[in-house]
Amino acid sequence: MKMKKLSALLMSGVLAASALVGCGDSAQGGATQTDSTAQTQTAQADTTTQAEAAPVETQDVTLKIWVPEEAVDDTDAAVQAFDDLHDEFNITYEIAVVGIDEAPQQLNTDPDTAADIFYTPSGGVADLVNKGLLLPITKDFETIASDLPESALNAVTVDGLTYAAPFSPNTYFMYYNKDLLTADDVKSLETILSKDTGAKYNFSTNVTNSWYIESFFLGAGCTLFGPDGKDPSECSWNNETGLAAAEYIIDLVNNPKYLENKDGVGGAEFKDGNLAAITDGAWSAPSYRESLGDKLGAVALPTANIGGKDVQLSNFVDFKTITVKSTTAYPLAAQQLAVFLANPENSLIRYQNQGDVPVLNSLASSDEIANDEVAAALNVQASKATNQPSISKMGDYWTPAQAFGEGVVSGEITKANAQEKLDALVDSITGTLAE
Repeated sequence: MKMKKLSALLMSGVLAASALVGCGDSAQGGATQTDSTAQTQTAQADTTTQAEAAPVETQDVTLKIWVPEEAVDDTDAAVQAFDDLHDEFNITYEIAVVGIDEAPQQLNTDPDTAADIFYTPSGGVADLVNKGLLLPITKDFETIASDLPESALNAVTVDGLTYAAPFSPNTYFMYYNKDLLTADDVKSLETILSKDTGAKYNFSTNVTNSWYIESFFLGAGCTLFGPDGKDPSECSWNNETGLAAAEYIIDLVNNPKYLENKDGVGGAEFKDGNLAAITDGAWSAPSYRESLGDKLGAVALPTANIGGKDVQLSNFVDFKTITVKSTTAYPLAAQQLAVFLANPENSLIRYQNQGDVPVLNSLASSDEIANDEVAAALNVQASKATNQPSISKMGDYWTPAQAFGEGVVSGEITKANAQEKLDALVDSITGTLAE
């Protein structure tokens, strides 16, 4: 029987702006196994089969893994569990703390020293693929593919190939104070705004943030980069429907019951009981629970009456994913480990320890997730949301959309000049194709 040692490198110093974190050494005896996971489990239970099975050829593998700080311990444990199932690999690994938003930037800057496996927002997957920086994940992906919602699969698929393993939806929904609003009230933004709650404000979102303002345009039926988010020349925000959405936002901002959540003022008022409802993400749940306790409610975004029609507000959704560098020296092991880190067991551990709500259907529908009001709200809104375009042209969206929202809040943009400003917005987003 061939023995193997699983090693974690102790790291120190700084990687770009991120600290490196090492894991302790551990030596483990590996049972003789075959390549198949199912056969591996049988071999572990059957000592006779273990004794008769032929030794497995072991490949020395060195993997660098980037994860957010809160994921280090769980990732360390998961790599060791993966090793227990794979006698064909003798893994030496290095875990470094690099945030999900920083990882793609560092990969772009220096692919040679970048990690083999790292977290990536799905919104940037296509751009990284087009730059040749990601490896398609095909090995073992079928073990989770049927458990993923179509929106998650679409978000990580480029030209028919999957390039990332999604594990959690990333979008926002609405929190509300149950002492001020009922479950029926929060279905409609018109009802929320018209109710006498006794609070200073009834509703807060952040139209000066381009990750929030789109919910009105997309909800009304406008498209950004076409229906599939892949046409860099298309943005319909300045058509008749877009104008109705812009006028709705202008009326909303001028409503005395509305509070613009800039620099966190909405969240502060909500925690103090001075605001009835606010759009926000799962990341704010701990602080809101601490302040409001049992009064805290969470639901999908409400409907809004835009252009005389009740429409469901539809914001951007992307997914937290695990990706593999295209130039990894160990593509087979890296692919398999990436999928393993996104499997049901590790997704549940990540939810329990880090709060990342699982995207896998089998977990999202489980009692543990369904009974978590915040998790349920996130999953419901994710199903109503619009996949954030992942084409490189998306980079031309953020600043113009933010400027439009700031113009509305400052009063520079009014109903009188809204069409002109929308035309300029669309030109800013789509008009740089020749550059």
